Amino acid sequence: MTIKKTSNALQPKSSSAPGTLKNSSTVGSETPKLEQVAPPVGNIVAKVKTLKFIPSLDPNKKFVEQLMRDRQDIEPDYIYRCVINQQKYFEKYPDVLQSGMLAADHYFTYGFSESREIKRPGLLKHPQTFDIDHEATLFLSSAPRRDGSFVYRCLFQSHKLKKNLVYHGKTEILKLIRAIFNCKELIFSRPEHNETSLYLIELAKNIGVKVILDYDDLLVPEHAEYLGHVRSSDGRSVDAARNNIMGKSAFLLYADGFRCSTELIAKAMQHLSKPVEVHKNQIIASMVRPKQDCVVRLNDLPRRKLKILYLSGTATHKKDYSIAQGPLVKLAQRYPDSFEITFLGNTGSHSAPIEIFNPHVKTISRVDFNEMLNVISQHDIALAPLENTVFNNAKSNIKFIECGSQGVPVIASPRDEFKEAITHGVNGWLCESQGEWFTLLEKLVKDPKILHRVSLKARESVIKQHVLGEQ
Repeated sequence: MTIKKTSNALQPKSSSAPGTLKNSSTVGSETPKLEQVAPPVGNIVAKVKTLKFIPSLDPNKKFVEQLMRDRQDIEPDYIYRCVINQQKYFEKYPDVLQSGMLAADHYFTYGFSESREIKRPGLLKHPQTFDIDHEATLFLSSAPRRDGSFVYRCLFQSHKLKKNLVYHGKTEILKLIRAIFNCKELIFSRPEHNETSLYLIELAKNIGVKVILDYDDLLVPEHAEYLGHVRSSDGRSVDAARNNIMGKSAFLLYADGFRCSTELIAKAMQHLSKPVEVHKNQIIASMVRPKQDCVVRLNDLPRRKLKILYLSGTATHKKDYSIAQGPLVKLAQRYPDSFEITFLGNTGSHSAPIEIFNPHVKTISRVDFNEMLNVISQHDIALAPLENTVFNNAKSNIKFIECGSQGVPVIASPRDEFKEAITHGVNGWLCESQGEWFTLLEKLVKDPKILHRVSLKARESVIKQHVLGEQ
């Protein structure tokens, strides 16, 4: 997650603007000495402790006063200490100390627009008990809006709750701070180990907001060698991956509890002695393709080529794809004019060997979620090969959910969540060896009418078991 910076920095209108030093080019070659002009730090600290907040409906009040209105159960001086480390901010920006402004007032009035660095205060001791009257749950992800992790773990999960706030990794820091002051619980999906994530989690803890960390992958150091990007040899070593996960593991100490997408991930977190809940990935009912649309596509099968789809998503699935590559090349050699195949996502050179024998190959780079569903709906079968590793067995079956929602059945490796969702030959297929993959693909190319029943059954399974609703 990165702090979004405003491109047009707020510049002072004169050399004496609050919070800024005079430009030395306009006042002489010698820079003013700090000790001659700066008010004592003790006076500023005392100013914070004597602040008294009077509620106001004026929307033009300063940012910190908005936070005071949001949480009137918290003393004003404590809010000032929660939102910024004043001492470190003064050390970083001595011109602010010279201005006589409080660090928080300066940052939220000028500093953010000037792309200055906020300084987190860390976890604070507080004598007071909090009385939060907000009912909203804040869903936050380090991932950008188009990422599947944000869509499934934040956007879709939030539909279960009537009162919620949902933000992604590109949201500016000021909006996130206001959101934390206006919620009772923060559900943070896969927080990245950086200053922004640390700041937001510590802020939530400091003002009594419950912190729940959400994971949809098995991100534990002891299984780093099985991560997709490590197995796919993208240049990162096992040690680098393990160190990265260990850095993120620091957040586990902050959590009041955990949410995860599969039972295996939940089992891996039980030793932390904190509440763990499994919230499986689901899709919204309105995204399920109408049955009649699926029937029209299936009825057209006898008059055209079989349309196969491989959804890679990211380049971390190179090793997984190798399971299906051989069978697909063999299929292209034997039946070059009986099928066409689309590669969706960062698939690299996956298509090249097939194109030697079958010219009906299409590649599509990553698209947003709605467009992805539209691409899926134009195909007859989707492939989800996954190596038999502990990491893959902990993954959810979102490929089955996405494709099934569009009436497109999946051929998948028999990993845990796919075995739970798919009954072989009924609403999809499970294939382990390359021989099993080729035999099934050949069968579908020769007799595509099999797909009619299985396709509609896959859609029905998603509706019954993988569609969420409001509570």
